[in-house]
Amino acid sequence: MKYIFRLLYIFYILFIQTLIALEFPLDHTFHKDYRLEWCYFVGNLKSIDGMDLGYELSFFRAKLDGKEDIFPVHFAISDPKNKQHHTNDVLHRRFGSIASYSISKIQSGDYSIQIKSPLEFEIKANPRGANMSLQLNLTIASLKEILPQGEDGVSLKSRKYPDVVSNYYSIPRLKTSGIIRLDSKEYIIKDGFSWMDHEWSSPIAQKESRIGSKESQWDWICINLENGTDIIAFNFRYSGKEKSESFGTIRDPNGKIQYFKEEGGVSFYPGNKIWKSQKTEKKYPMEWHLKLGAYAFEISPTFEEQEFIADRSTGNSYWEGGVRVIGEYDGKIVKGKGYLELK
Repeated sequence: MKYIFRLLYIFYILFIQTLIALEFPLDHTFHKDYRLEWCYFVGNLKSIDGMDLGYELSFFRAKLDGKEDIFPVHFAISDPKNKQHHTNDVLHRRFGSIASYSISKIQSGDYSIQIKSPLEFEIKANPRGANMSLQLNLTIASLKEILPQGEDGVSLKSRKYPDVVSNYYSIPRLKTSGIIRLDSKEYIIKDGFSWMDHEWSSPIAQKESRIGSKESQWDWICINLENGTDIIAFNFRYSGKEKSESFGTIRDPNGKIQYFKEEGGVSFYPGNKIWKSQKTEKKYPMEWHLKLGAYAFEISPTFEEQEFIADRSTGNSYWEGGVRVIGEYDGKIVKGKGYLELK
C-alpha cells in the first residue's frame, strides 16, 4: 500500500501540480499562476518595559473564477496580561496601487511586506479610521536558513488524496524589533521571535482550490523551543466528516531536518478543555498534545479568547494565538513558545 501511495504521489508531482524548485527572494512574493496563496507572520514578542505581546499579520491572494485577484489581510495583536485580542481585517482588489505585488513588496491598502533580502523583511500594519490605535511596524531578520516544508518545499496534505499538495516553506526564527501601538500606548519591541509561513497551491488549470475549500479543516502549530529546535505540525481534514491526517517537521539546532509524512509519524490531538466563543458559538480545544520523533509536548494558550472573525474580508472565523509549550526530549524537560491555529 505504501508503495502504491508513493507512485501516486510522484505521478502527481511530475505531471499535474507543476510545482517548481524554490528560488529566493523571488518566491517571497505572490505567484500569479496559482489560485490560492497566503504569506503570514506570527510572533511572541516582548517590549523594553517587559510587556508580552503576540501578533498575526496574514496576507492572502485568491483568484476569483480564475480571473480577478483579491487581496484580504488579517491583522491581530494579543495582550496576554489583560487577556485582550484586537483584530482588523480588510479586502482589496488589484486597482491602481491599492493592492499590488512585486519581487520587492506585497501591498494591500494600509498593510505591506517589504522584501529586503532572502532573510530580511519589514512588515507594516497601519490601518486608518477607527483602527488607528492598532498599528505595527517591525523589522525582522532570520537567524537561520529558510526551512522547506517537505522535500524541495513540496508539502503533502493528505495521504488519502495525494493531489492535495502545495508549495510551502517557513522561516521559523526571525529576530524581531520595531514598534507596536495598542490603544494609546506605544511599545518598543526588544525581544522575541517571529515565524513566517508562505504557501501557494492550485494552479489556474485546476477548477477549484482543494486546500482552501470551505469544507477543509486544519489544526496547525509552530514552535520555537528554548534549545534552538524549531517544529511545525498540522492536521488536515478534507472535510469535517473525515479523520485528521497529521504531518510535521523538526529542524534541530544544527540544521538537521526531519520530515514526518507517514501515517503514525505525528500524533497531534486535543485534550478535554474547551473554550466556546460567545460571538460565533464555535468550540475550540484549549489543550493539545503533540508527539513526533523523540519529542512529546503539552500545549496551552497564553489566554483563551484569541478568535479571529473575518467578516470584512474572507468571511470565516478561526482561533489563532500564542501558546506555551512544555515537554520532554531525551529524558529532559524542554520548553518553548509557539502559535496555534484552529479552523
